[in-house]
Amino acid sequence: MTNRVRRRPGRPPGGQPVADREQLLDAAERAIRRDGAGVTIDAMAHEAGVTKPIVYARVGKRTNVADALAQRLADRLIEAATMAIGKRRNGRTRLVALVRSNLETLSEHRELFLFVTGGASEDMPQRTLYLAERSVSPLAAQLAAWRTREGLDPSVAVAWSYAIVGLLNLVSLWWITGSDQPAEQLAEQLAELLWSGLSGSPSKRPN
Repeated sequence: MTNRVRRRPGRPPGGQPVADREQLLDAAERAIRRDGAGVTIDAMAHEAGVTKPIVYARVGKRTNVADALAQRLADRLIEAATMAIGKRRNGRTRLVALVRSNLETLSEHRELFLFVTGGASEDMPQRTLYLAERSVSPLAAQLAAWRTREGLDPSVAVAWSYAIVGLLNLVSLWWITGSDQPAEQLAEQLAELLWSGLSGSPSKRPN
């Protein structure tokens, strides 16, 4: 009787890869949750049950993995914000819901957020911008529509949306790495900061 050597999944002779791209990204996420933002491609491959060359062939190097996972994270942020805002009509209430959903989503995916914004640093600025762009587009559309209804200038929507998303990403980074402040409380504080500008209310100036 011939003993068969057990092998890890990869590319069978003359066949197609056993693990597809999405399965490899799923495994990468599991490895990131387990090992943190400093996870290696070796650990991702081991989690997927494949050899490292298969990860390179199907997804790419570490920066490519981070790019793909940034897309996933951006989609989750958009989905969470859409669900949180729902049918709320009050502008400030919608703002608080948006901020809180952003905080809670990034907290839920803490290690993934740290990985895509700092785990692969050579193209981090471009990836951070991409992550922002995915969130900015729907936010800018809603902001422009709301300001139009209120008789305010909608042309500021895109620039202000980048500012809001940038603020949220930086505050979220601080919050998930060094603060125990409740998300609800922090969301209220950030909404207070943002609301006077978004609503067009003049800010109080010191004497």
